[in-house]
Amino acid sequence: GPGAAPHAVQACARIVHACPRRVRHAWSQVLDLLDLDHGVRRLRVPAAVVVGTADRLTPPVHARALAASLPRCVGLTELPGLGHMTPMEAPGAITAKIRELVAAYASPRPTDRDNETDNDDVRIGEGA
Repeated sequence: GPGAAPHAVQACARIVHACPRRVRHAWSQVLDLLDLDHGVRRLRVPAAVVVGTADRLTPPVHARALAASLPRCVGLTELPGLGHMTPMEAPGAITAKIRELVAAYASPRPTDRDNETDNDDVRIGEGA
């Protein structure tokens, strides 16, 4: 995205260009058939969606639809000016979101309450 640091853009370009053209082309055909909603409604753990507002590969409209489809969506974060490679463009923001999820929903070991099927406060135990 336009807000990306030059070193992050260069690192992403190196990753993409290191992949053979034939493989990149084949991957583009896979992405063309990708169904972003497949199985999403069956996901029962808390999930957050993060998107860069300048993401041209999976634009924010897709992120909003994904968030709306998630049964346990705990947030949609749109990062202004960032593109598709948000973990490289804004590692601090992405890490902060992951830490928030871990702090709110991960527990060091499962308890009896964690295994109840009607538990609305789903917690994710180690090894899950």
